Amino acid sequence: MKPKTEEILKRIKRLIKLVVEIVDNFPKKTSAFKIGEQIIDAVTSIGANFVEAQTARSKKEFVSTMGIVLKETKETIYWSEIIKELGLTSSEEIDKILLEAKELAKIFASIILTASKRLKN
Repeated sequence: MKPKTEEILKRIKRLIKLVVEIVDNFPKKTSAFKIGEQIIDAVTSIGANFVEAQTARSKKEFVSTMGIVLKETKETIYWSEIIKELGLTSSEEIDKILLEAKELAKIFASIILTASKRLKN
Protein backbone atom coordinates (compact mmCIF):
# COMPACT_ATOMS: atom_id res chain seq x y z
CA MET A 1 0.00 0.00 0.00
CA LYS A 2 1.15 3.53 -0.74
CA PRO A 3 2.11 5.70 2.26
CA LYS A 4 -0.85 8.08 1.68
CA THR A 5 -3.21 5.11 1.50
CA GLU A 6 -1.75 3.68 4.72
CA GLU A 7 -2.19 7.04 6.47
CA ILE A 8 -5.84 7.24 5.38
CA LEU A 9 -6.42 3.69 6.60
CA LYS A 10 -4.88 4.60 9.99
CA ARG A 11 -7.27 7.55 10.22
CA ILE A 12 -10.23 5.32 9.38
CA LYS A 13 -9.19 2.84 12.08
CA ARG A 14 -8.86 5.66 14.64
CA LEU A 15 -12.35 6.85 13.68
CA ILE A 16 -13.73 3.33 14.13
CA LYS A 17 -12.12 3.10 17.59
CA LEU A 18 -13.60 6.46 18.62
CA VAL A 19 -17.07 5.39 17.52
CA VAL A 20 -16.86 1.99 19.25
CA GLU A 21 -15.68 3.64 22.48
CA ILE A 22 -18.61 6.06 22.61
CA VAL A 23 -21.18 3.43 21.62
CA ASP A 24 -19.91 1.10 24.35
CA ASN A 25 -20.73 3.85 26.86
CA PHE A 26 -24.23 4.65 25.58
CA PRO A 27 -27.11 4.42 28.04
CA LYS A 28 -28.62 0.93 28.14
CA LYS A 29 -31.76 1.82 26.17
CA THR A 30 -33.22 0.13 23.11
CA SER A 31 -33.06 3.33 21.06
CA ALA A 32 -29.41 3.94 21.96
CA PHE A 33 -28.61 0.32 21.08
CA LYS A 34 -30.26 0.66 17.64
CA ILE A 35 -28.48 3.94 16.89
CA GLY A 36 -25.21 2.41 18.08
CA GLU A 37 -25.67 -0.50 15.68
CA GLN A 38 -26.34 1.88 12.79
CA ILE A 39 -23.25 4.02 13.32
CA ILE A 40 -21.00 1.01 13.92
CA ASP A 41 -22.27 -0.60 10.71
CA ALA A 42 -21.59 2.61 8.78
CA VAL A 43 -18.15 3.40 10.21
CA THR A 44 -16.80 -0.14 9.89
CA SER A 45 -18.04 -0.24 6.30
CA ILE A 46 -15.82 2.77 5.55
CA GLY A 47 -12.71 0.75 6.37
CA ALA A 48 -13.82 -2.48 4.73
CA ASN A 49 -14.76 -0.77 1.47
CA PHE A 50 -11.64 1.41 1.47
CA VAL A 51 -9.46 -1.71 1.70
CA GLU A 52 -11.56 -3.38 -1.00
CA ALA A 53 -11.13 -0.36 -3.30
CA GLN A 54 -7.35 -0.76 -3.12
CA THR A 55 -7.65 -4.11 -4.91
CA ALA A 56 -10.15 -2.97 -7.54
CA ARG A 57 -9.76 -4.70 -10.89
CA SER A 58 -10.40 -1.51 -12.84
CA LYS A 59 -10.56 2.26 -12.39
CA LYS A 60 -14.34 2.06 -12.81
CA GLU A 61 -14.58 -0.48 -9.97
CA PHE A 62 -12.26 1.70 -7.84
CA VAL A 63 -14.45 4.77 -8.36
CA SER A 64 -17.60 2.77 -7.60
CA THR A 65 -16.19 1.29 -4.39
CA MET A 66 -14.84 4.65 -3.26
CA GLY A 67 -18.36 6.00 -3.83
CA ILE A 68 -19.56 3.48 -1.24
CA VAL A 69 -16.78 4.65 1.11
CA LEU A 70 -17.99 8.25 0.76
CA LYS A 71 -21.63 7.22 1.23
CA GLU A 72 -20.81 5.32 4.43
CA THR A 73 -18.76 8.27 5.70
CA LYS A 74 -21.73 10.58 5.16
CA GLU A 75 -23.96 8.09 6.96
CA THR A 76 -21.49 8.11 9.87
CA ILE A 77 -21.74 11.91 9.94
CA TYR A 78 -25.54 11.69 9.95
CA TRP A 79 -25.67 9.24 12.87
CA SER A 80 -23.07 11.30 14.75
CA GLU A 81 -25.30 14.35 14.43
CA ILE A 82 -28.28 12.34 15.73
CA ILE A 83 -26.18 11.10 18.67
CA LYS A 84 -25.18 14.68 19.45
CA GLU A 85 -28.77 15.96 19.24
CA LEU A 86 -29.98 13.18 21.55
CA GLY A 87 -27.15 13.77 24.03
CA LEU A 88 -26.07 10.11 24.05
CA THR A 89 -22.46 11.15 24.68
CA SER A 90 -20.53 14.32 25.45
CA SER A 91 -20.39 16.99 22.76
CA GLU A 92 -16.59 16.92 22.95
CA GLU A 93 -16.43 13.21 22.08
CA ILE A 94 -18.91 13.38 19.23
CA ASP A 95 -17.33 16.57 17.86
CA LYS A 96 -14.04 14.67 17.42
CA ILE A 97 -15.87 12.05 15.39
CA LEU A 98 -17.71 14.64 13.32
CA LEU A 99 -14.53 16.56 12.56
CA GLU A 100 -12.59 13.48 11.48
CA ALA A 101 -15.48 12.04 9.45
CA LYS A 102 -15.99 15.35 7.64
CA GLU A 103 -12.27 15.61 6.86
CA LEU A 104 -12.22 12.04 5.56
CA ALA A 105 -15.32 12.72 3.44
CA LYS A 106 -13.47 15.60 1.75
CA ILE A 107 -10.47 13.35 1.10
CA PHE A 108 -12.68 10.60 -0.34
CA ALA A 109 -14.57 13.07 -2.55
CA SER A 110 -11.24 14.37 -3.87
CA ILE A 111 -10.00 10.83 -4.57
CA ILE A 112 -13.22 10.04 -6.45
CA LEU A 113 -13.02 13.25 -8.47
CA THR A 114 -9.39 12.63 -9.46
CA ALA A 115 -10.01 8.98 -10.33
CA SER A 116 -13.15 9.89 -12.32
CA LYS A 117 -11.19 12.41 -14.38
CA ARG A 118 -8.56 9.78 -15.12
CA LEU A 119 -11.29 7.34 -16.09
CA LYS A 120 -12.59 9.76 -18.73
CA ASN A 121 -9.12 10.31 -20.24
